[in-house]
Amino acid sequence: MEKIKERTEQYSVSVRVTNNGYFEARISIKIGGGRSPRIQKGGRTEELAVLNLLTALENHIDTCYNSGIITTKIDDCIPQRLMKSINDLGLITPEISTIALAIFNKIAFINSNIMNTIAIPNNVISFYPPQNNIPNSVAPVPANVFTTAPALVPTNNLIVETPKEKQEICVIEDIANEWHIYRLSLCKKTEDNPKPLSQTTVDNNYKRLKNDILPFFKKNKIIYLSQITEDWVKSLLKSIKCQNSKHKAYIALNMLFKYAIKNKKATINPLEKIDKPPEKIDTGNEEDDDNYIEPDRQDIWLDKFESEYEESRLQDQKSDMSILFETMLLTGIRPEEACGLKWTALDLKNNELIINNAHKDFIKYDENGEENGHYRSDDKLKTPQSYRRIPLNPRLREILLKHKKYQQELFKKSRAIKSRKWKWSENQYMFLGRNYYPYVSEDLAYGLRKFRNKYNLEYCSPYRIKAFFCYILL
Repeated sequence: MEKIKERTEQYSVSVRVTNNGYFEARISIKIGGGRSPRIQKGGRTEELAVLNLLTALENHIDTCYNSGIITTKIDDCIPQRLMKSINDLGLITPEISTIALAIFNKIAFINSNIMNTIAIPNNVISFYPPQNNIPNSVAPVPANVFTTAPALVPTNNLIVETPKEKQEICVIEDIANEWHIYRLSLCKKTEDNPKPLSQTTVDNNYKRLKNDILPFFKKNKIIYLSQITEDWVKSLLKSIKCQNSKHKAYIALNMLFKYAIKNKKATINPLEKIDKPPEKIDTGNEEDDDNYIEPDRQDIWLDKFESEYEESRLQDQKSDMSILFETMLLTGIRPEEACGLKWTALDLKNNELIINNAHKDFIKYDENGEENGHYRSDDKLKTPQSYRRIPLNPRLREILLKHKKYQQELFKKSRAIKSRKWKWSENQYMFLGRNYYPYVSEDLAYGLRKFRNKYNLEYCSPYRIKAFFCYILL
């Protein structure tokens, strides 16, 4: 454990770095006679550790006073030494100043009550009156900064906080992690949670936090939730270039504040008066939408998909991605739906394709909600309306039947498949990669880009192949 300060005198705060990277703040204080107990609290940052320590110190003073231990005047040097040590650490922040001021006023009030019950000799050292005076020339906190700062009022001979104005001081990263773990718990179906969240949605919110929101606030030294204002939110959204990312960041941060308010860790949502950015700015100009395949180019793309498929079969490359793209183009299904197609979805009797499954990549988390790898699995579809039947295009029917026969033969002769003791069945995925596992949508962008470059085709993303089907039906 690394010591930041080798040794401190009584009533002074010291901070240490623990082995796991956390900070631990300590203070030895004697109130009411007896030994000087050492109070210690930890946190992710030095500021949070000191804040937690001061909160514990305030609670300790309350406990000692309520139990009747404090029968003599509290040492007047406590405020000076306490504030001097915090100054020396360079940790004076509005939050720390606020709680320090509350402690000093509390000590002054307790001393006042004690001194009023005994004869006061002429040589008594004066104490700090309960007003906004912080020792060691530290400026008081501006009123407009702490509109939610706890109000100090005397009740039963003790200064306490007004409950309705109390707001917990919390680090953005801590509340974000707490919220993330809570949402992960909602992905599990239980009696109390009959409609679980999609982990894909939770993963996307997590990525927004990690990629855009937390780095922005950290860069601008915004540590606490109470520091996030409407102007800071606008600056955050302005810093994000992608329009869809702006939209998702707004949603994630808005949900985070709603969670914090519900759990009494915030009182104001700075996003309430900010309009949610649209997913995409509609310019009204069709020329700006150049990601679609034009109708007269459809057959060219289909020919190239089938040519690529035949070439991969001849070269024994074991890649079904081109037929996956052809299926998307002729059905309009989403990438994750195409990746999740199994042969049971091919209804030849009714000449339909049944869409009832998706195959996705998920983030794996440890017990603390931190990313700990990835895994792939089937998942439910995006909406209830996504479960549907689509008429089979004659061209697609023909290529899928051909592909099915090839896959059955592959399972009979492939040594890799035999070593895994896999047997072909109707429940097998339609489209397999080189390792014989199904694709996920994240695999498709690189594969389509490589395909376009090979055949010198116009730009089109995987999702635009899906969108094109809807486009030509209109």
